[in-house]
Amino acid sequence: MGKQILIAIIGDIIGSKTIENRNKIQNKLNKILQEVNTEYAQYIASKWTITLGDEFQVLTKPNLEIFKMLDYISYKMEPINIRFGIGLGEIYTDINYEISIGADGPAFWHARHAIEYIHDNNNYGNSKVIFKSNSKNDEIINNLLNYTDWMKENWTDTQKEVLYALLEKNIYSENFKQKSLANEMGLSESAISKRIKSSGIRLYLSSRNSIAKEIVN
Repeated sequence: MGKQILIAIIGDIIGSKTIENRNKIQNKLNKILQEVNTEYAQYIASKWTITLGDEFQVLTKPNLEIFKMLDYISYKMEPINIRFGIGLGEIYTDINYEISIGADGPAFWHARHAIEYIHDNNNYGNSKVIFKSNSKNDEIINNLLNYTDWMKENWTDTQKEVLYALLEKNIYSENFKQKSLANEMGLSESAISKRIKSSGIRLYLSSRNSIAKEIVN
């Protein structure tokens, strides 16, 4: 089989050893991953798979939906916190579409490096996503990821609800319609306008989508 350039993502439940009823949490995670495997099937090369009690991974084709997918998983796992290591590179081995175990190559090496980096350098708990590849732009990409992670970590619960409502509508663009969102959330246009302005969510989404384009290109 020829070498393939793919995106490997390793997810990790933060503080898993201190979580009560870990079996319940793992079952919840498994259900969410199955949902994501179906929703993003066109991009997935090897399905999201739980590999350890607190770790899970996927192989995807290069695509622009990466951060929508990761934010959706994080949203559905609330209040459990998740971090992700993303790697871009080749896969040298055969790939099993049904289970993301056994494939090997730089994509997974980079993803492993990224998740280990977050363990040691989490920016006071703010950093949740790190990207690694052989590109000279890795530093710029990670600075933007750190900035957008910091933004989200400082949102109030009501500000987070704006992102969650967008994700439920399968929207991950800064050009969303404010009036439609207000109706969806049962809020006045004035109330939704305040949440949008104070959270900077349009900048958050624009930045995340720009990062995805940079990774894919």
